[in-house]
Amino acid sequence: MTARDAALTALREFRRGRDLRSALDAATAPLTDSRERGLAAQITLGVVRNLTLLDYYIASASSIPARKIEPLTLDILRAAVYQIAFLDKVPHSAAVSEAVSAARRKLNPRAVGYVNAVLRKLSERLPDVSADSDAEKLAVLYSHPVWLVNAIIARLGVEETTRWLAENNAEPPVYARVNTLKTTAPQLLSDLRSLGVNAEPSALDGTLELRGAGEITRLRAFKTGEFFVQDPSSARAALAVGAKAGDTIIDACAAPGGKSFALAIAMENRGKLYACDTPGRVRLIADGASRLGLTNIECVTADAAVFTARFADLADAVLADVPCSGFGVIRKKPEIRFKTDAEVAALPAEQLRILTNCSAYLKRGGALVYSTCTVLQRENEDVVAAFLAQNAGFALEEQATLWTHRGGGDSFFIAKMRKTQ
Repeated sequence: MTARDAALTALREFRRGRDLRSALDAATAPLTDSRERGLAAQITLGVVRNLTLLDYYIASASSIPARKIEPLTLDILRAAVYQIAFLDKVPHSAAVSEAVSAARRKLNPRAVGYVNAVLRKLSERLPDVSADSDAEKLAVLYSHPVWLVNAIIARLGVEETTRWLAENNAEPPVYARVNTLKTTAPQLLSDLRSLGVNAEPSALDGTLELRGAGEITRLRAFKTGEFFVQDPSSARAALAVGAKAGDTIIDACAAPGGKSFALAIAMENRGKLYACDTPGRVRLIADGASRLGLTNIECVTADAAVFTARFADLADAVLADVPCSGFGVIRKKPEIRFKTDAEVAALPAEQLRILTNCSAYLKRGGALVYSTCTVLQRENEDVVAAFLAQNAGFALEEQATLWTHRGGGDSFFIAKMRKTQ
């Protein structure tokens, strides 16, 4: 099996409904060469990140309407056109040749000629993108739904929206959050560099940016709990809580655990942190806490939208990082871009229920932090405004949207409220 075969397998499984990361992992498992695995991942993720644009190119060179192209044929075309358009180190002739070879093995003879004709034409020249509006053009160029592009243009304008879209399609770095109970940022930086890891301090103290590190879990410093993986924006949501040693804190939607770990470390492993989520997801948190040596975390199976009597008026602070549309983490999960407006329309009501429920867990004077990894106002500022309108005993202290193109981390929303009555 070659890298391109693995990419086609992953794209086929994703098209059939399998989780993208799971499909990619399974498809690349037979590949023994790390470079082949890397190329397969690059093609697969590149196709998903640029799907609308690739289909635009294919339609411009095709005699068959896109809706009538057989799915496997379309996979082969997309993978090849991605290489032609984006991979400078792959000669156009090689991309065409490999695609035609795959078509011979997998398709009927007539389809082989069609694939060859389309790719030959596109390898000579890719067409310019034209559209009736800025939003429609950007939606094609960066393969985002036009409704989402319009929503961001309304907030940021065309120029900044373009920068945000471009960042969403870039390869994201991995961020290591230092476990200061075991080491320091300078020491971890030195240790990682000594192993050949490309590590640099990030804009957020205590966080390192890693590139080309390979499988993070294989690093000794990870195994010994000297760091955990956490995006700076996620870390900032935890820092907004203002946790200190001896506090009682509830992380209401805790999995996979990064914010709980950051809170527990800020508490100097003292006090009590209740990390709540569904049964299977709680197991992830417990495993991570054990690796990091965090003993003040108690994992609790609890639905954040359902009242847990033992938590009533208990906490000095509650963090509610609620389920959301996820449009702030598209660069990590490119398939998120395919969510429709209708699919995410019900989320604000659920988010408000969670926020309202969690507010009952606070002591007077306690902090309530609401966060999401999305950029839609209706899931962010509007939910906070609705909560405050219904709960006179809370006051807003601060709120902000963090944008990938402005700060490097995921796009995130964070609001901090205080229980005054």
